[in-house]
Amino acid sequence: MNRLQAFWKKPTETFELIQTEKISWFKVFIFFSSNGFVFSYYLLKSKGQIRIETFKETIVSILVMLFFGIIYGLISNFSVGFFIKLTGKIFGGKNDLKRIYNTLSWSYLPITISVYLIIVNILIARVLTTEIESAFAIILALLVGIFSLLQAALGIWQLILIYKGLKVAQELNSWKTILNYITGAGIFGIIYYYLIFPYL
Repeated sequence: MNRLQAFWKKPTETFELIQTEKISWFKVFIFFSSNGFVFSYYLLKSKGQIRIETFKETIVSILVMLFFGIIYGLISNFSVGFFIKLTGKIFGGKNDLKRIYNTLSWSYLPITISVYLIIVNILIARVLTTEIESAFAIILALLVGIFSLLQAALGIWQLILIYKGLKVAQELNSWKTILNYITGAGIFGIIYYYLIFPYL
């Protein structure tokens, strides 16, 4: 919670402090996996593959998202970080891979909240499929809407933190930081679109 507050009040200073600390690969794993979980949720949702007809199917859907999210989150973020390092040479970045991974992982701290919100939303959706009082159903539907808005806000905050953190890690100006991220993430995006997405 203290670090969340620090990111909210002084993101640049917080990332500068983080870069002085030893990288925690366990936290990198957790944050990358959280990012992957959120991605897997929206991917499966877009394909209509989140099953909530029964409680068992609901739990299975969550576990599938967790399993896929861990794999995708690790592969995608380690790849993006590597490509940011490669393209960073063009922009004159510091290109320290550990600094980049540390920055990317901590940038996903707010999105870990979305993991809990998504799970709650799925469980609420499951309850809404059962026979419940209309007043209670309205309240639950409103909660789903509120949680969805919170997820959107957290997603925007994450992008801001990526920008702030990468600027510190790469020691670049604003435009070069943005271009460095876009090119690095763009390379992975092309790989994802042509080599991964067709098989999902």
